[in-house]
Amino acid sequence: MSNLTLADVLRKTSAGRREQQQRSQALSARQRHVLILCDGQRAIGELCALMGQEVQQLARELLAAGYVERVGLANAPEPVEAPLKRTSNASVQASSASEPSPSSVAASQLAQAVAPPPRRSIALSRMYMFDMLERLLGAQSGPARAHLRAADQPEAVLAALQECLVLIAEIAGSVQADKVRQQLCDMLPEDYRQGFAGQELVTS
Repeated sequence: MSNLTLADVLRKTSAGRREQQQRSQALSARQRHVLILCDGQRAIGELCALMGQEVQQLARELLAAGYVERVGLANAPEPVEAPLKRTSNASVQASSASEPSPSSVAASQLAQAVAPPPRRSIALSRMYMFDMLERLLGAQSGPARAHLRAADQPEAVLAALQECLVLIAEIAGSVQADKVRQQLCDMLPEDYRQGFAGQELVTS
């Protein structure tokens, strides 16, 4: 199997969709989170920006197991063909000497070239909370998940996210709740993130 690049875009296979729905416990929590985010639109580089560099290895594992498949590469500008012109051998040699070979380009430079900026969205934050409720609360997450699923406006989703954090703090502890809050602040759009980060957890 060839290595995945940061520009590769993955989507779930039928096996991946079944695993997401049935939760057979075949995947770790991090693998499942990556599986959820493989929607056929985001490049590996974008997922790395959201979850860290381990995403690339987790995605390889999902690809090898048949849960995801490649659908192409992230959009890049089409090359512009330059008109052909005759050059002397001396000019060609001088040009070759001045240009770096592909092997001399640092891997970090290549990663920066293909990695898209991180995407913030309420939908992504909501999806993350669904996963954390299942992971941290298990069977006790049912009412909170139903409330979050019913929220259909940004303000309602934010209120539901806050209530989910309160429930996590009550059952799993404030340390876990703060970790989830910090991750949400990295996912929410800036306008919503500021108000959300400023709220305090009020547990009964």
